[in-house]
Amino acid sequence: MKTDFNLSRRAVLMGGATMAGLAVCLNLIAEAAPTAEATPVSTTNGKLRGVMEDGVYEFRGVRYAQPPLGKLRFQAPQPVQSWTGETTAQKYGQAAVQMRAGAGAAAYPGAVGPAMTEAYKPPAEDKPEGDEDCLVLNVYTRHTGPTGKKMPVMVWLHGGGFSYGQAALNIYRGHNLAKNHDVVTVGVNHRLNVFGYLGLDSAGVPGFDGSANAGMADIVMALKWVRDNIAQFGGDPGNVTIFGQSGGGGKVSILLAMPSAKGLFHKAVIQSGAGLRSTPKETAAKTAGELLAKLNIAPADAATKLAAMPTADILAAATAMGANRFSPSLDDKWLTRHPFDPGAPEQAANIPLMIGHTKDEQTLYNVGNPKWAGTTDADCIAAADRSFPGKGQIAVDAFKRQFPDYPPKYILMQVTGTVNSLRSHHMLASRKSAQPAPVFAYVFAHDLPPDNFILKAPHTSELPYIMDNVKEAPLFAGATPDDFAMGKMMSATWVSFATTGDPNGAAGLPKWPKFDPAKRPTMFFSNKSKVVEQPYPEIWKLIQDAPPNPNAPPL
Repeated sequence: MKTDFNLSRRAVLMGGATMAGLAVCLNLIAEAAPTAEATPVSTTNGKLRGVMEDGVYEFRGVRYAQPPLGKLRFQAPQPVQSWTGETTAQKYGQAAVQMRAGAGAAAYPGAVGPAMTEAYKPPAEDKPEGDEDCLVLNVYTRHTGPTGKKMPVMVWLHGGGFSYGQAALNIYRGHNLAKNHDVVTVGVNHRLNVFGYLGLDSAGVPGFDGSANAGMADIVMALKWVRDNIAQFGGDPGNVTIFGQSGGGGKVSILLAMPSAKGLFHKAVIQSGAGLRSTPKETAAKTAGELLAKLNIAPADAATKLAAMPTADILAAATAMGANRFSPSLDDKWLTRHPFDPGAPEQAANIPLMIGHTKDEQTLYNVGNPKWAGTTDADCIAAADRSFPGKGQIAVDAFKRQFPDYPPKYILMQVTGTVNSLRSHHMLASRKSAQPAPVFAYVFAHDLPPDNFILKAPHTSELPYIMDNVKEAPLFAGATPDDFAMGKMMSATWVSFATTGDPNGAAGLPKWPKFDPAKRPTMFFSNKSKVVEQPYPEIWKLIQDAPPNPNAPPL
């Protein structure tokens, strides 16, 4: 039996976004009718039998590559072996091994923690620590088998940096996009952190092929599975959109430049994750050498010893080094150039792009900091000086004019968040706009309700709206008619883009012009969405005038 999430959701809506309503939501367990089995679908590897839920066929935990265990650990993914008969695809597979940085969502104070817990609830069978046997994907569709109508395909790449996360969290599920918009949605799990991005091959360690970018190669393998099989699920393999947020947006940025991904997708959306540059090969090689030394393994013995070493031992050594040490890097095969530096990759020339960030990215990471409430103007100026030496006061004054109602703690979030987001996203958009395919830029500016809107419009805030999952996260996204209308408008906009390469057409959306570097027209999504030309003009000028920082980390 499974929890009746619709019943739990109704309890929240009746109780309001209160702790009493929350208690009902999180503790109410209802007996529900078993989910019906779906008709089996033939794939290139064998037949799959999923489930039918609320008019949507769901195929969960579908293997797209062999488990990367033993001798396959730290190697490029290998094709999945075929089977005879039917294989069930009715339970979500495990997430990759997780390497979390900082406290989890439940640690946030007040109503923010419960709202985050509700939004990011994992499947019931999920192991919190994850598993190396993680190369699975989930398909959501209203039709199976070859049909007269081929639906657009939307492949979701989850957030969590390159360190943690998974595709089947409550807020990520593609069920409602498939049900309400007649698209096929696919969510992908892949290797992360040290298991996905350890540059043993870059360091010249014998016996490894693809270890530096194994997690990205996993996604390429999943896209090949989509190309070869999605028609059997009603999808059009010639109309595939990849979209992702935060780390998922970074993955989209990289896939646009990966030679092996060329031709596997046709449109792309980068949400709060613009990636201009990746880790240099030399840095990745140094990190791999440090990890081997920490594990007391000689390079000549690495292939044998790493294959047999317990997962926990490798993870502990890597965690001690820091989660940010393990991410995609330049190598000689999989990622041979920076994604968007110095310009856009040629292979992305004909791929339309949507790209954007949220209005108040950094509040998500500061709401739990007791010092945040006491932020002063001096704190804001000092932070701005780090981005614009000697011009911190100018930057702070510019943001105060932009947000006259913001106290210092929110101005600090603009100085530390919007500056970096605007720099990376509009730089990437400017470089991509030099190519034939159009670019569309946005800012998500709709404030979220927890604790009297304390978060404003933080990192991740657009997710329930673009996934049409507002009803699945009423504490996080709100439960007013305006919130639901926003979700319908934004999800329709994402689907329009996935269908035609043009996001225009959703009810309530103003005409959205394509991006150009001179005017920088940007859609600001809110209950009264509007296009703003040359947004943040004073800050953009400071960004343009700032000298390049040779020691800056990859963006």
